[in-house]
Amino acid sequence: MKHNRTIQMRMLATITLLLTITCTQVFATTPGKVVGGKSFDTPTWFKDSFLEIADDVDEANESGKHVLLFFHLNGCPYCEQTVNQQFQKEPLKSFMQEHFDSIEINVRGDREIAMTEEITTTERVLAEYLKIQGTPTIILLNGKNQVVLRLAGYRSTRALQQAFNYVQQMAYLETSFSDYKRANMQYGQYQFIADTLIETVSDFSSIKEPVALLIEDDDCDDCATFHNKLISRAEIREQLEQYRFIRIDGKSEELITDFNGRRISPRDWAAELKMDYRPGIILFDEGKEVARVASLLFPFHFEHLLRYGLNKNYLKYNRYGELMRARQEELFARGIDTNVGKPDDW
Repeated sequence: MKHNRTIQMRMLATITLLLTITCTQVFATTPGKVVGGKSFDTPTWFKDSFLEIADDVDEANESGKHVLLFFHLNGCPYCEQTVNQQFQKEPLKSFMQEHFDSIEINVRGDREIAMTEEITTTERVLAEYLKIQGTPTIILLNGKNQVVLRLAGYRSTRALQQAFNYVQQMAYLETSFSDYKRANMQYGQYQFIADTLIETVSDFSSIKEPVALLIEDDDCDDCATFHNKLISRAEIREQLEQYRFIRIDGKSEELITDFNGRRISPRDWAAELKMDYRPGIILFDEGKEVARVASLLFPFHFEHLLRYGLNKNYLKYNRYGELMRARQEELFARGIDTNVGKPDDW
């Protein structure tokens, strides 16, 4: 009898301890939150537009300018970097003021905007109609209210200047932006950085597992940051280790074999893939593209882009942002903050 009472007392103590731990976990944890967002003000010299874009285009055309549409989001760290570190500083500030009528559009805004006589809607719906999937996105229009260049994501100052030159010179009448960039490349600006995860492959035709294709060349502003600040992080390497992480030289003319068994140069393959950003990342699974990034991402976003290409997550979620938000909710419930901005050690 005494033995049974002892067992009962031990069981009661164990249950009490478990309940205490569970209650502590449930009630003592403060929900996590998003950190790293950055507030910013669009430049005062942006046009105070009535958001009748066809009229804006006509006015810009009369002044020998193009219209620049800047799609942004409140708290977007990439937008803040673009505005404060580029638009508000020379040489871009003076160049933009001289050659562009710049108009800001909030992708979650409710202001009415008339893109054409046929299309009048809100900022939010227009962003969806134009398939704006990330901020900032810059759209440049010609004198006929037609898109001549679209830039998604953060770009270096030199890359933006090159894009703006392309439009200001009206080079779009003669050539694509990709060909324009190739004709104006600089050489020796960047030397490839070795990494134990990176492979060099000349035949992709038999690869069925997930591939993270890295496209670099020696005319790259962001490649050193990509290696030294982004893929050096433990959480990023943990995801990359589940890929075949393969680098090709976007300038190379040496023939390789692509996923479909074709012989093609990396230069031509990158052009065919329409990847003119460096370092460009394209994710493949079973030889099919599932996602890409054509701008420099901060760690949390890049980690979830990589997660999206693994375990068939691209079949479960329409976009990597949906996967990211789902995981954020899981982390918040565990009291973990998610930093969507630039880390302090960047």
